[in-house]
Amino acid sequence: MVIYFLCCYRLPCCLFDMQKILKLPFVFFTIAALLGLLLRWHFFRPISGLAYPYWLHAHSHIMFLGWVFNALLCGFIVTFIPLPKQGWYRGIVIILNLLVLGMLITFPLQGYGLYSIIISTLHMLFSVILLFRFNRETRLTNSEPIRFARMASLFFILSSVGPFAVGILAANGLGHTSWYHLAVYFYLHFQYNGAFTFGVFSLLFHWLEKKNISLNKKYVKVFRLILFVACFPAYALSTLWAEPGLLIFIAGFAAAAFQLVALLWLFKSIMSFMQTTWKKFDWTSRSLLAVALLSFILKLILQTLSAFPYFAQLAYEVRDYVMAYLHLVLIGTISFSILAWYQGNGYITIKPIVLVLFLLGFAGTEFALICTGIIPRHAITLIMVFSSFLLVLAIGFTTLTSLKKKLFSAEG
Repeated sequence: MVIYFLCCYRLPCCLFDMQKILKLPFVFFTIAALLGLLLRWHFFRPISGLAYPYWLHAHSHIMFLGWVFNALLCGFIVTFIPLPKQGWYRGIVIILNLLVLGMLITFPLQGYGLYSIIISTLHMLFSVILLFRFNRETRLTNSEPIRFARMASLFFILSSVGPFAVGILAANGLGHTSWYHLAVYFYLHFQYNGAFTFGVFSLLFHWLEKKNISLNKKYVKVFRLILFVACFPAYALSTLWAEPGLLIFIAGFAAAAFQLVALLWLFKSIMSFMQTTWKKFDWTSRSLLAVALLSFILKLILQTLSAFPYFAQLAYEVRDYVMAYLHLVLIGTISFSILAWYQGNGYITIKPIVLVLFLLGFAGTEFALICTGIIPRHAITLIMVFSSFLLVLAIGFTTLTSLKKKLFSAEG
């Protein structure tokens, strides 16, 4: 009955308006940042009784599903679904947020245990139901932003194979085997390089269209198709540490090369925009988009380097390098793109000082992680704690302003 009520088309808009639900991802963004700070503090001053792997699972799930996926999903709904049809989606989104809250409780207590696996499975099932309906209701719309959104949906569904495999392997005591790591990387790859990447491009390209900024549709289409095709064999780049054989190395290098070709088409599609209307955006949006683009370029370069055995093995052996790459993509490319979209559409207001905190926290985190082996370990840990604290401040201030705007709109 609860599920039926939440999914009902006549769900009261005054209680569950999508414009208000759109602010919920920032609450989870703040929680994920606090968990990240807690984990970093644990390295600086160990906390007795803290099960690090369990809290790490909570941090990653809240960051992925509570922040990024949540924000993209809400963005897709308010952008591509007409207001009269949003009632059904509101109900599912509320259920998904409740399930993320369940993960926040169960993962710190048991890691991959019975209840956390059940909740994660339910979240995946409801997500797939929503995405299938979203694709069905947008099938007659053939704009490039919609196509990016549908491809993002496909990659999210594909990535779900990873968590199921991880749960099964962990439950059977195989959490330290190569298969476990391959399942984790499968999930990460198709989330980062598939669902999240295509999701942010969908929202950003639509944002540009809404501002009457014309891009070369032919170039955008070529960029999308090349990036889509290359994403599948690019998973090989996440398996090279296992020394799978020459053919897998060749497939990984070819995928990386195609992604660089796609980048050229992206530049061609936005060149006129960069030369003519770039300055029309506010300073905060320009800064966020610039960092996101630079992070995306660096991400593709690093993926190409990882096609070489030496770099693949180095990335596998030095965990901090992997973390630096993941933070580069998740914060630099994905999160900053989402923040730019929120800022550009007036859902949040990021003040200059808060933007500086974001940039310093991000830069400090990357600097510390890539300096492993160069500067003393305690210095790296201290920089990480301080950088995480800056990010918590930035995200916290942004969340507060977001919620204030929500309250004001509710009163109005």
